[in-house]
Amino acid sequence: MAELCTQYGFVLNPATRVDTLSVGEQQRVEIIKVLYRGAELLILDEPTAVLVPQEVEELFSNLRRLREQGKTIIFISHKLDEVLQISDRITVLRRGRVMGTVDAAGTSKARLAEMMVGRPVLLDLDHPPVTPGSVRLDAAHLWVEAGRRQAVRDVSLAVRSGEIYGIAGVEGNGQTELVEALVGLRPISRGRLGIEGRDVTHARARAIRLMGVAHIPEDRHRRGLALALSVWENTILGHHYRDAFVNGPLLDRPAIDAFVRERIRDYDVRVTDVDAPALALSGGNQQKVIVAREFSFEPRVLVAAQPTRGLDIGATEFVQRQLLEARAGGIAVLLVSATLEEVLSLSDRIGVMYGGELVAEFDRGEADAAMLGLYMTGAKRTEARPT
Repeated sequence: MAELCTQYGFVLNPATRVDTLSVGEQQRVEIIKVLYRGAELLILDEPTAVLVPQEVEELFSNLRRLREQGKTIIFISHKLDEVLQISDRITVLRRGRVMGTVDAAGTSKARLAEMMVGRPVLLDLDHPPVTPGSVRLDAAHLWVEAGRRQAVRDVSLAVRSGEIYGIAGVEGNGQTELVEALVGLRPISRGRLGIEGRDVTHARARAIRLMGVAHIPEDRHRRGLALALSVWENTILGHHYRDAFVNGPLLDRPAIDAFVRERIRDYDVRVTDVDAPALALSGGNQQKVIVAREFSFEPRVLVAAQPTRGLDIGATEFVQRQLLEARAGGIAVLLVSATLEEVLSLSDRIGVMYGGELVAEFDRGEADAAMLGLYMTGAKRTEARPT
C-alpha cells in the first residue's frame, strides 16, 4: 500500500481507519484498490460530485500522474469546467447517442453545452440587484435529530423576501434534516421556527404548506412525485382540495386539465399526454412538473433542495432561471445545493454547513469556491452573522 501511494503520488496513511477519512481520501483508497489489482483502465463516474475544490485539485493531480504513467482514464461528468480542465478528448452523449468527439484544447464550455442539449445555452445568468424585504423564514437555534444522533445542531438563519439564501456543504452534514424540519417533514427537538412572524415550530407539513411555503425536494422520486400517478395528478398534488379544482365532492377535470396544460406550456414540460404516468417522463421533465406545481400557488417562501440534481445543462438553466424569477417576484428562497458554482451564482447570502452546524455566512461576493471549501471540510469556521 505504501509503495503504491509513493509510486502514484497519493498521500495516504495505510494505518488509518477508512471511516475516519474525508470523502476525497476515501476516493483515493478506491483508486489505489483498483491499481493494486493491476488495472490499466480507470472509469470514474461523477468522481467530484461530493468533493470540495481542494479535494478536486488533489484528485486531478493524481489523475494526471496516472496518465503520465500510461494509464487510460474515462472521466464521466456533467461539470463542463472540470471536463475541460482534466480531459485530452471529450465525447458528448445526448439521449444515449454520441453527438461528437472533440479535442479539449480546441473547444469551449458553450460549444459543449450546445452539443449536450441541441441548442445554445446561457451559462452565466443575470443576477440583477434586488432590495430584500422583511424576514419570511426565521430559524432560531434549531436542533434536529436523525435516529439517535443530532443531525442539526443549533442552526440559526433568516431568509428575507426577494433574496436567495444559499446553503453550501458536503452532503451528509445536516442539510437534508434541516430542510425536512423547515417544511414540517421532521420534528424539531429544540429551537424555534417562524414563518412571517408566526411560530410553526411544531406545525405539520400541510399547515406549513398552507402558509405559503413551497418545497422542491432533493429526492424527486421519493418526496416530489407519485410516479405511478398521471402528470395531471402530480401537477396538482397537495393542492387538489382547492376550490378551483373541485366540483362538489368530485374533482373538476375540465378545470384541472386547463390548469395543467397551461403549466405544461409555461414550464415547457415535454409530455404528449397528461394522463401518462410521471414515471414515463425524463428526469428533467419530472423536475419541471415539480417546479411548475410549487410555483403555481403564489408561494411566500420557497425551500429548494438540490433543485438541479441529475439534470442536463439545459434543464439546469431552466430551473435556475425560475429561482431567479422567484427572487425577483419577492419570494424568500432558501437554496440548498451540493454544487458550489450554483450556490455562488444564484445566492445573495451563503451559509456553510459542517457537522450539522452553520459554521460561516457570507454576503454575495465575499467568498469564492476555494474559501467555501475550507469551511465545508471544517478547516475553518466563523460565527454566522445576524440578519
